[in-house]
Amino acid sequence: MCVCVWASSHGQRITLTLDDLTGSGFSARDIRVEFLGGNAKGAVVAIGVGALTVGAQSWKELKLTCAALKLEAEISCDDGVLLLGEKIPIQFKYVPKARALEVTLLPAPDENYRISVRPSSGTKPGNDVSVQVAGGRLLRVAPWLPKDLPKLASGALAGVVDYMADGRLAAKLTASNVAFADAAGLHAGEKIGFSLDAAAQPAGNTLAWQAALTWSTGEVFWQPLYLKAQQQQLTATGRLNEQQVQVEQGVLRYPGVGNAEFSATYALAAKKLSSGRVVARDIDVAALYESVLKPFLDGTAFSDLRTEGKIAAEVRLDGNGLRAVDVNLARVSFEDKTQHRFALFGLDGVVPWRADEATLAQVGAKGGELLKMPLGAFNLPLEMNGPRFAVKQMRVPLLDGHVDVRDFVARSGEDSWYWQFTGGVAGISMERFTTALGLPAMHGTMAATLPMVSNIKSALRVDGALSLNVFDGAIAVNNLVLLDVFGKAPRVQADVVMKNLDLGLVTSAFSFGNITGRIDTQVSGLELVNWQPVKFDVKLASSAGDYPRKISQAAVQNITALGGAGAAAAIQRSFLRFFEQFGYDKLGWGCKLSNGVCEMSGVEDTPQGYVIVKGGGIPAITVMGYNRQVSWDELLSRLKRVTQGGVKPIVQ
Repeated sequence: MCVCVWASSHGQRITLTLDDLTGSGFSARDIRVEFLGGNAKGAVVAIGVGALTVGAQSWKELKLTCAALKLEAEISCDDGVLLLGEKIPIQFKYVPKARALEVTLLPAPDENYRISVRPSSGTKPGNDVSVQVAGGRLLRVAPWLPKDLPKLASGALAGVVDYMADGRLAAKLTASNVAFADAAGLHAGEKIGFSLDAAAQPAGNTLAWQAALTWSTGEVFWQPLYLKAQQQQLTATGRLNEQQVQVEQGVLRYPGVGNAEFSATYALAAKKLSSGRVVARDIDVAALYESVLKPFLDGTAFSDLRTEGKIAAEVRLDGNGLRAVDVNLARVSFEDKTQHRFALFGLDGVVPWRADEATLAQVGAKGGELLKMPLGAFNLPLEMNGPRFAVKQMRVPLLDGHVDVRDFVARSGEDSWYWQFTGGVAGISMERFTTALGLPAMHGTMAATLPMVSNIKSALRVDGALSLNVFDGAIAVNNLVLLDVFGKAPRVQADVVMKNLDLGLVTSAFSFGNITGRIDTQVSGLELVNWQPVKFDVKLASSAGDYPRKISQAAVQNITALGGAGAAAAIQRSFLRFFEQFGYDKLGWGCKLSNGVCEMSGVEDTPQGYVIVKGGGIPAITVMGYNRQVSWDELLSRLKRVTQGGVKPIVQ
């Protein structure tokens, strides 16, 4: 330390220069104390610090001035000014006899910080420190926060923090009107209010701690979550040492949803969770879905559900990750509210999953719905072994029949799930099936064989032909791929072959008039987006073989409405109007859909157009089509009119 004394015209001026001061997380350099004289109120003093570092924060050229420093039984200053990037009024008082120091900072009229330092009241030597805050601006601590956190915009802090010489720490703090946001708009909060009550005390070579955090007001958006304050509270007790932070007992209370108890150990050197356990009981499924799960499901088929029931769960982790999950379901139900694509009702059961042990889940459902078709009660015997899930056989009642699922296997991959199964459909009334889907009523019984069905990265593929027996014929669906089937815009790709369908059953189902005979149909390159066709190449033609071939006048009229007016005009102008049915040799029609336009064709071409129905027998009739290119929307409109009876046959 160097002491320099010199006289000036105003009196004696004394400057003290001190060596640098350093400590744990603290350093001060170039410290200067100047006595600039005195007045009736006291001495005039200026204290300067060239550089001050506390933790990761640094300040340069700090200066404290006091215009009336009192040097009596106590050393005090009532009108000091601290220059710390801004001018902050400061008051301090030091009582040498009691070795007590009090410092008050007043950055704003409604903002003050009071720091008290006193000799320890306990048996351990040292000082007790107390910091009281009223109206503290949270913006002042923004430079101390990690750079990757959202930027604080406002907030006030009040409360007290006490540190005792024996290592005990206690804090009671409240924050109000806190607001923050990041530049991307993915994280934001406003009008946030919370309180923190925390304490810590040494226990051997560890620090035992307890804390309670209560969120009382405001709202937070943290992509994708949006949460409102509902007096949520987080309480925890634990221990801290050089190796780890341990939560011995914690509780998260979420009003309306339920409570979760937890414990955990975090390794400081490895920067990873070494163990953890979470137990939640009597959780309300509807509140959990609305408050927590729904934002994560946005854009999926589960983004707008009606849910109910209760669940309980226990989750255990170690340094290698998730080790065990136990879930209990009690009368859990969920259904697609808006589009009614699926639903499950009355789920009850237990799911005991282990990372390295084979277990069996037993879950039962009282019923459900699939595409507005009712499902009956069924059980799910799910075998689990780490990342592998399997069901050997399961039967789900559907309408008046059932769906069988066999050899189901699911396995988690690096970035998605893979699953596959085989099965079949049997005993389902086509009339009930088509009515449930809002289609014209069809007759017969649906039976189908499901070959290997697999799903990889939201793409569902059918390996082999999906076979159906309807309209007294056979339908085979090949190369079937469904993309994002439960999303907002599902896509379907397939090739379809229909053999020997009974035209009488087909036309009666669609109120098209009556056609007797058989028909083959081939659909190549079918693509549906949101269940609407955008591309295909379809060809219909009479099946080979010897069978009655008759077409009613109503069917002729309707076909004419689709392809041209020639046949209908011929009927109206001739004796043919007296006949209800006509013979034909063959019929056929084609449509190649691309870019919203259907390129149409028939059984053969003519200079004027194409033949849809080629006459044969007595009386015979030929139906021509004249428009090669038709808007798909216009063609759909025509089909809708004729199948709903909008076009009537005219007989004169």
